[in-house]
Amino acid sequence: MNSVKIKKNSFKKGVKKRKRKVRIEELPISKERDFYIAELAKTLAKQIDREVFARKYAPVGAVLKLVGAGVFLGASLVIPNLPIALKPFLVNENEYEAWKRFNIPYLQRTLRRLEKQKMVEIGEENGQQVVKITEPGKRRILKYALEELEIKKPRFWDEKWRLISYDIPAGSKSLRDLFRHFLLCWGFYPLHESVFLHAYPCEKEVEFLREYLGVGEHVRIFMVSKIENDKPFRKFFGI
Repeated sequence: MNSVKIKKNSFKKGVKKRKRKVRIEELPISKERDFYIAELAKTLAKQIDREVFARKYAPVGAVLKLVGAGVFLGASLVIPNLPIALKPFLVNENEYEAWKRFNIPYLQRTLRRLEKQKMVEIGEENGQQVVKITEPGKRRILKYALEELEIKKPRFWDEKWRLISYDIPAGSKSLRDLFRHFLLCWGFYPLHESVFLHAYPCEKEVEFLREYLGVGEHVRIFMVSKIENDKPFRKFFGI
C-alpha cells in the first residue's frame, strides 16, 4: 500500500504544471499604459461603424470607447455641446448631424448602465458632472482591441511592404505568444517564426502593441519596396 502511494507522489512531482496563457486585458495597467489605452480608445472610436452614429441610440460598447477616448469628460456632458465634443471622432458632417439628433435620455441610461457595471464612474468636478473610465472599463477596451482593431486595406497600395521582426526573450514567452497572436488576428503573413509581413499601413497598431506589452526594444518595423518572388504575398493580400 505504501509503495503505491510513493509511486503516485513521484508521478505528481514529475508532471509540470501547465502555465495559463496571459491575456492582454489581464496585464497590469500602469500610467504609461494608460496613455496607450486612451490612444487605442480613440482609434476604436473612429472605427465605429457609420450606421451606429445614424441610430437614435448607441450600443454600450460604442459609448464606452468614446468615454475611454475622453469624449464625455467635462463640458461634453452639457447637452448642447455634445456634438462638438464628438466632432474629432466623426468622418463627415452627416455623422455630426446624426449625433445632434441623438437620443440624450437613452445616452444617459447607457452611461448609468456602464456605471452599474463599474465600467465608468460618474461624479462631479468643479460643479460639473463628469464621466471617467475605470480599470475594468480600460480592460474591456483592451478586449475590444483584440476583437475589433483591424488593419484596413487602402484604396491604393503604396507598394511598400511592412516587415515586423521580433526577438522577445524566452523568459517572456507569454508576451511573445500574445504579440504573435495579435499579428495573426490582424492578418499578417508569417514569413518565418519571428518575422511577419503586411502590405498595408500598420505601424500605429504595432507600435501600440509592442509598447503596451513592454517589448518595444525587442520589436523592429521595416519598410521595404521590393521582395524577391513576392507573388504568394501579393495573392495573400489581394494586390
